[in-house]
Formats: sequence, structure tokens, C-alpha cells
Amino acid sequence: MSGAGCVAYGDCNTEGVDGYAGALWAGLVADAWGLRLTNCGHTMSTTRELRRYAEFFPPANYSLALIQYGLVDAWLTFRGAPYVLYYPDNPWRRFLRKWVKKIKKRARRFRLHERLGSVEQVPLPEYLAHIRQVVTSAPDTLFVLVATAPNRDESRNPHIRRYNAALETLARELDNAVYADAYEAIWAQRDRTLMADGTHLTEAGHRLLADRVIRALRQRQQAA
Repeated sequence: MSGAGCVAYGDCNTEGVDGYAGALWAGLVADAWGLRLTNCGHTMSTTRELRRYAEFFPPANYSLALIQYGLVDAWLTFRGAPYVLYYPDNPWRRFLRKWVKKIKKRARRFRLHERLGSVEQVPLPEYLAHIRQVVTSAPDTLFVLVATAPNRDESRNPHIRRYNAALETLARELDNAVYADAYEAIWAQRDRTLMADGTHLTEAGHRLLADRVIRALRQRQQAA
């Protein structure tokens, strides 16, 4: 695989958290295949931002595309909660997001999750539809659908596992996609692979995730 470059779409664990200076998993994957990386990772983003990024950085322009979302998509919020895109960003959206954060803080205080019901930030059918649309838009590009890492807040993990299972099924349905999963390996070594905040990958976590993605690509290459 060479020539057209690699694009990575994802959340904070693709972009890299502020202050982190180590290797990023997407960069390690691109380096392993000799590809120049375009990193479209964005903190707090979901597959809704994926659709926007794919408009600005079309996957058809790359030979390899990496998709890693689910951490925020699978996050529970109250039914009907507002959402403001993180990309493309502008001052008006930043202002609105501050108000959304205040609304959600008050929602917890007034227990709106119990009164209105809880839903994922991006419901699973919508999550899958966004990814399917992007993958099928570029049939000549090879996609790696990357499982979301576990969280030290274990209450979040059942939802993350549910999204990962659906992502694996989707990858099997798409001719130009493979699934890469480091969930169990990251969890087994969580003291090394997850930062103290419980969410972000350490350098060991990034390297472990990159290893699983590279392994999935090599298996695909051998099967071709």
C-alpha cells in the first residue's frame, strides 16, 4: 500500500490530548505503511463530525482511511439533549456549546435523565449509518474501523462494547473495510495504557492500538 496517503478520522484518542507529546496510533500506522498522514482527529467529536470531515477531506483521495469514533457517540445523555457540532468550528458554535454544557449540568442536578430517559449522544443506528455512508463513498479506499478503547469509568464500558460489536458487524458487511480491536488488550494493561483521567491513551496505549491496526491490515493483505 503506497502512494495516496492515509487519513485518520476520530476523536481525542486520534487527535491526541493536550500536553501529550508521544507517538499517536494513527501516525504509527501510517509510518508502518510508508504513507503520509492527514490527521482529522478532533476532541469531543462524533460520527456527526466524521461526515463533515469526509466532505473537507474526502476518503477517496487516500489509499487508506482510519475511522475511530464511539467514545462520545456512546456517551449517555438525557433524551432530547441539544448537540452542537465541533467541526467545522466557529465562534457562534463555541458560544452555543458553552450553553449546552450548562444545560447538561443542570439536567444532572434536576435528574432529567430519569425524568426524560437516557439515550446515547449518537444513537447506534445513526452511528452506523454515518460510518457506512463514508465507507461506501470511496469504494477504492481501504478503511480500518477501529474499536473504541475502554474507560476507567466502568459504567461507560457496556455501551462502548455494544458500539464496538456493531462496528465489527458493519466491517464484515463492507468489502473495503476491516475491523481492528484492542479493547481487551488495553483493559488488561489499563495501568499502562490509559491515563489517570481514565479516558485518554498513554503512549503504551497508542502503540498497542497501532499494533492491532497494523495486524488487521496485514491479515487483510495476506487474505487478498
